[in-house]
Amino acid sequence: MVLRGITVALAAAGQPPGAGGTAELTPRQRRMARRQKQHAKQRELRQQEQPARLEREQAVEQQRAAAAEELQQLHVQLLQQQPDLPLNCPHFASCSGCDLQSGLAAPPLLASATRFFAERCAYPGFRLAAGPAQQWRRRARLAVRRGDDGEAVVGLFSEGSHDAVDIPDCVAHHPAINAAVSLLREALTACGVEPYHEASGKGELRYLQLTVVQPPAPAGSQDGGQLGAGGAAAAGGTAAAAPAQVQLVLVWNAAAGEVGDAADERLSALSDWLWQRQQHGEQQPGSLLHSIWANFQPAATNTILGEEWRLLRGAEVAWARLGGVDICYGPGSFMQANFGAMDAALAAIQAHVPAGATVADLHAGVGTIGLSLAATRAPRWVRFVEINGQGEPPFQQSAERLRASAAGAPPLEYLVGAAGSQPGRWCKGAEVVVLDPPRKGCEPALLRYLCSDGAAAAGVRRVLYLSCGLPALQRDAAALLDSGRWRLAHAEAFLFFPGADHLETLCVFDKIE
Repeated sequence: MVLRGITVALAAAGQPPGAGGTAELTPRQRRMARRQKQHAKQRELRQQEQPARLEREQAVEQQRAAAAEELQQLHVQLLQQQPDLPLNCPHFASCSGCDLQSGLAAPPLLASATRFFAERCAYPGFRLAAGPAQQWRRRARLAVRRGDDGEAVVGLFSEGSHDAVDIPDCVAHHPAINAAVSLLREALTACGVEPYHEASGKGELRYLQLTVVQPPAPAGSQDGGQLGAGGAAAAGGTAAAAPAQVQLVLVWNAAAGEVGDAADERLSALSDWLWQRQQHGEQQPGSLLHSIWANFQPAATNTILGEEWRLLRGAEVAWARLGGVDICYGPGSFMQANFGAMDAALAAIQAHVPAGATVADLHAGVGTIGLSLAATRAPRWVRFVEINGQGEPPFQQSAERLRASAAGAPPLEYLVGAAGSQPGRWCKGAEVVVLDPPRKGCEPALLRYLCSDGAAAAGVRRVLYLSCGLPALQRDAAALLDSGRWRLAHAEAFLFFPGADHLETLCVFDKIE
């Protein structure tokens, strides 16, 4: 022990082991000494590298700041090029529904998209088509909560919270939605229905879903019996549009089979009261409500709608005129909230589908895109693929109406499945493939297929990609271009949500021959 201590002391003093007659270091001590030297060397290297690392980090930060400044300057230029489109909503300060008060025709995201298409895709002609900033929303989902005073609050949550905010005069809503909400407020008090209390999970009415339905046009209209986003005037009709109605969904805080007698009586009383007292007012006589549904959501979740439905009053399905065709939908069907913007997007899609082509409409929903092409582009056939089987019944009603029309319909095939599950099967024989994926973008398996020889072998010559998520679109577009099989032939954006920093983007990719 004495010799070992002397050896360590000598080593610490800088004398070599064994000098002066002392014993050699043990293996463990040699390992420790090597580690100490390595650590010292690493510290020295870190000290030497620190200035260089800091310099690199500063350079990266400067590049980011410069890019952000360029993007801001581009946004200013785009704002100057677009007409001013203000929101003018009295609820903007408290409501989370809108991000922008002015410059709605050039949201900040437009600058990012414009630069991406110009620099990454060599497409400098990217443009945004903007529509009205007010009264465009034809479907709304609103929370019903118990306020501090015990009264019902009907609206959206304030930013970053679950505190509901009343929005009775929302300018984005179609006027029929605000009228239906006003009527419902009276009904809650009259029928003694308890608004939902989120903290305790108690209460009866959790949410509302309100969808505007335009009744059939009067005789003599040139709108084919169904008015679209702009009514008879937009369609070139001569007859005045009938007052819009609302398909109302009451989201009840219970399972369908577990509603108690008293609660079930209040639900029935609520629907009866609404149905009996609905009216548009002196200026627009007629029924305000198209139908009343109950949806049952017993779970403590942020998911608004449950799986069980009950029709309480009115018609089971509704119709909309979109893209030149009548589209059937139920309360659980996915529908774009902005019919006017959707009409504009459908017109652009139609313009890029050759007459007589074969079409595969993936992510089809109730078939809006594919049916509009079937009605306007005389395709040889259209194949629809949708992961949610609930879209098929309304699709079949729309298809039946199209077949019975004077124009008729080509062969239409509706398949239930994920777009990425069997891409070779879905795309086989289709000259045009339409993609309308959710915000996360195209399924990896489908994207790989389109970037491979398989799509070309299947006969795909054009891909139309309608995107609601710009980052995912940028990723997928880059993959298609980098595959060397596709080129970007066209790109444009639509303002589906005026007041939000959001774009709906259409890209047309052509096969490189």
